[in-house]
Amino acid sequence: MPPTTVETVPTAYFTILSSNYMPKAMSLAESLAAHHPGARLKVVLIDALSDDELPTIPSVDLLSTAFLGLGEAEVLRLTMIYELIEFATAIKPMVFRRLLEEAENAVYLDPDTFLTAPMLELGPDLAATAGGILLTPHFLEPVPADSGLSEGHLLHVGVYNLGFCAVDRRAVGFLDWWWGHLKNECLWDPMNGLFVDQKFCDIGSVLFKAGAWYHYGYNVSVANLHERPIEIDGDGFVMRTTGEPLRLFHFHAYDSKRPQELSTRYERTTAHMLSDEAVAEIVRRYGALVVKWEKELPPARPYPFTHDQAGKPLTRHLRRIYRQQALAGQEPPSPFRAEDAEAFAAWRKAAWKPIVKDVVGSSVKGARLVLPEEVAAFKKKFPKAARKVRSGVDSGGIWGH
Repeated sequence: MPPTTVETVPTAYFTILSSNYMPKAMSLAESLAAHHPGARLKVVLIDALSDDELPTIPSVDLLSTAFLGLGEAEVLRLTMIYELIEFATAIKPMVFRRLLEEAENAVYLDPDTFLTAPMLELGPDLAATAGGILLTPHFLEPVPADSGLSEGHLLHVGVYNLGFCAVDRRAVGFLDWWWGHLKNECLWDPMNGLFVDQKFCDIGSVLFKAGAWYHYGYNVSVANLHERPIEIDGDGFVMRTTGEPLRLFHFHAYDSKRPQELSTRYERTTAHMLSDEAVAEIVRRYGALVVKWEKELPPARPYPFTHDQAGKPLTRHLRRIYRQQALAGQEPPSPFRAEDAEAFAAWRKAAWKPIVKDVVGSSVKGARLVLPEEVAAFKKKFPKAARKVRSGVDSGGIWGH
């Protein structure tokens, strides 16, 4: 028999974002409070190093990166080795760890998720897992051949969508293991098989006995509507094929300035999906909240970790070289501290050589994948040159120092 009450143990709900996503986070917070009375969303702002930099928004609990307990130097290292999305996803296990010091359960929700009903199954289903970890797979059924989607895509992004993740205190070992990877390896790097925090959970779910949630009403999105059609009945939104209530909808790249699109992430239009009455109603409700908060909140400040003290952009290649040298124990100067500005400018000037090596290495790795026969012929005809190139490639990249 399905549960009829919300959580009976202390549960912390949180999200992580930069300030430009606050209207969506506030829309999530409002939907959470509507369906879980008394619950307050905790919002970790990755562009606030200290509590002094936090805005005042009474209806949510705002947290700066000081909440992580890592120290400012380590936070600044992370903001340099990672781009925005990488950084926001990297700190997820650390936020879980801190929240579990007081709460028995902790639930991460992407800032662009939206509750349509109380998450009644969450507490019991989390408790029923073997490892205290509950994850939502992207797909729960084989993908139809005519859907325009591919299960092969999951080889790039992972089996689970980490826009939702719930853990209890049994998961501390998993969180420590996860952070052990994400503190240095939370990269979007398809060539090396990495997709920020998600793909590590393909491994961690096995090692730490996570539960795959087979409820069709959680983490429903543009990517899996083909297997999870929604309808409206007297009780609200329900899944047409299973009769389960829709609990959590995930908006991927929803833009209030383009309300005719369910998602703006894809090159193809998603407007046809709004011809479905239930989906259109969900978008209407969510869009109204987002627009309301866009009007009420002050304009977001620019993300502060895109340029150094001299105003020069921090490119991905520059960040990767910084990361390699930091892992090698060289402790390069911070681009974000005024007192390090001169030292960083000198470091940046000298970084062009390892950047060139990194670019060449990435190009050679790419050539191995797309031109395997040509590369094999080159190695056979020019063995000395091939060994020289290989030595340079193998000593670089994300796994090399």
